[in-house]
Amino acid sequence: MKDSEFIFPTIVETFLKEGIAALRESEAEEVQRFLERSYIERPCNEQVVYALVKFYNAVADFASAKEVGQSFLMMDGYNKEVLGELSATFLQLDDMETYFSLVKQQLEKESLLEEPEQEAATPNNVVQFPKKIVPRRNAAQFSEWSTPEQLEFLQQARFHDVEPYILPFKAFLADATTSPFVKSMIFELLQEKRVDAMFVVRKAGMDDMFNPSKIPMLSQDDFTAQLSDALTRRFEHSNPSFLEQLLVIVQQHLFIMYPFAFPSEDITLWSEAYSKWLSQLYGNEWQDNNDVNPEQLIEAMQFIERMEQVQQNYLL
Repeated sequence: MKDSEFIFPTIVETFLKEGIAALRESEAEEVQRFLERSYIERPCNEQVVYALVKFYNAVADFASAKEVGQSFLMMDGYNKEVLGELSATFLQLDDMETYFSLVKQQLEKESLLEEPEQEAATPNNVVQFPKKIVPRRNAAQFSEWSTPEQLEFLQQARFHDVEPYILPFKAFLADATTSPFVKSMIFELLQEKRVDAMFVVRKAGMDDMFNPSKIPMLSQDDFTAQLSDALTRRFEHSNPSFLEQLLVIVQQHLFIMYPFAFPSEDITLWSEAYSKWLSQLYGNEWQDNNDVNPEQLIEAMQFIERMEQVQQNYLL
């Protein structure tokens, strides 16, 4: 049984609209206390659960996000906002197989809720015909489906020939208004199937053509590994909690822009830019590296901010 509409205080609304970057450290702690207290009092409230899962994702506490979100869905039924926010959780936990299974379960629940309740009123003397078998969905309407439906379809498509889906996927990738997250999942599927064709991809204000068979998988990208190593060497001993959050943000940005890459491959520049950007969000003092061009650093931080806005607003 779901609770009625919940009214959040202004500071929580600010977080939901603008993300964790809009809060000072003390304000983030206040939001966490409020949401956790509200969750204890109203564990079935969709708005509270969504906000708490979103907060846990923002502070890289993915284990807690998974526990809260998955418990709610299993207990209280289908909710596309909670399910959508959990995609970021399972992505960071490298457990998308479980997420796709969860999507499938929730879609089945939704379909059951939508079935007309007529069987109980059917007279005993009426012969029941078997239900019509629903064929596999036509991907021509792929862009019109909800994000959970798209993700479930992509998971199932891994076991089929993707040739019939190429045209809908091309249209989806070329549409600048569709989900960047789903586009990344599509591109990974095309890579897995070794599709040798050119695709126009438009996302996060970027526009280019890519051949999935010619682009390395994100997990095999040398630049990604080098940037992670540089950040690790920089903070693993001095500030491990800062490093953990920094690496999560970098991975989220890399995935949301994929198959695009950073405007340059200057590891020192991006290590400096991400470190300064996150430090300034928390109001920490920062000493610039004289070896990094200040104009390039400003441009890099502006690019990071743009990716953060995309990640916050258009993950799903």
